[in-house]
Amino acid sequence: MNRDQIIERLKNYFELYELVSPNVYNKYGESAWYVFRTDTLHCLLIIREKLDKPIHINNWYFAKPGERVFDERGYRDNLSNIAEEKTLDGVLYLSGHVLGCAFDFHINGMSSTSVRNWIVENGDLFPCKIRLERRLNGKPISWVHFDTKHYVNNPKIYLFDV
Repeated sequence: MNRDQIIERLKNYFELYELVSPNVYNKYGESAWYVFRTDTLHCLLIIREKLDKPIHINNWYFAKPGERVFDERGYRDNLSNIAEEKTLDGVLYLSGHVLGCAFDFHINGMSSTSVRNWIVENGDLFPCKIRLERRLNGKPISWVHFDTKHYVNNPKIYLFDV
């Protein structure tokens, strides 16, 4: 499947504003697909179609008053809070989110652990290596983070802690 085919299929499940920051969407609109790596989009499509459940990434566009707003779980631009804080602190920030190869999400009715387990068990479905975040500061995370950063020594599906 080529990039255009992957994007066309993803459009059945996602609006682009669910995948990018407000800054990127407001500037580039529907042409903002360019910020993502093809292999990462392909992996997102595989997860969505094989699990056959809606995936929730960003909600900034349609969040209701009082609802928790997510706007940095897909692509993060240099003006995003997390990236800006790292820059101001003088910390090198090469997250997959700023490289167009990472998503954080949740799926209603599935725990983050069960989604990660499914990805591990079905690693042969994916066209590239995948990294899955398990814990943050020693605590299990309630969302799924996946990225397609390629480290030569990592296995096909690699679980890591931050």
